[in-house]
Amino acid sequence: YQRIIVDHANHPHHYGELPSANFTKTYRNPDCGDTITVFATIVDNQITDISFTGNGCIISQASASMLTDLLIGQPIDVADDTIRNFQYLIMGEPVNDSELGDSVAFSTLSEFPTRVRCGALAWHTMAAILNDWRADNG
Repeated sequence: YQRIIVDHANHPHHYGELPSANFTKTYRNPDCGDTITVFATIVDNQITDISFTGNGCIISQASASMLTDLLIGQPIDVADDTIRNFQYLIMGEPVNDSELGDSVAFSTLSEFPTRVRCGALAWHTMAAILNDWRADNG
């Protein structure tokens, strides 16, 4: 699992600004200084594209990379379920991890409570984007 995390951190997927994004949000983790900006294009209840920028620890960067891989192309309701399952995973709760791809590498993150926020940062940012989308699309 460590190799998967390091690979995503060193070679993040979907890194960079997304010109087509119709939603953008930045979250920071004041405890360690991590910053993530998520760019999302959402059309007709579907996430058509996602990218991210930011800086921080290996966990926050790898987690953001994994999020993009999992959520691009997903309908909003599937994305909500995936975000919820990831949050359960990093808290040490039982989940069906078959839909979590490489992010199952964070299944032991709950053993390191100070690092859980690092792993969750991009996911909280994306959840906020989905809330913004719901507010706009009532």
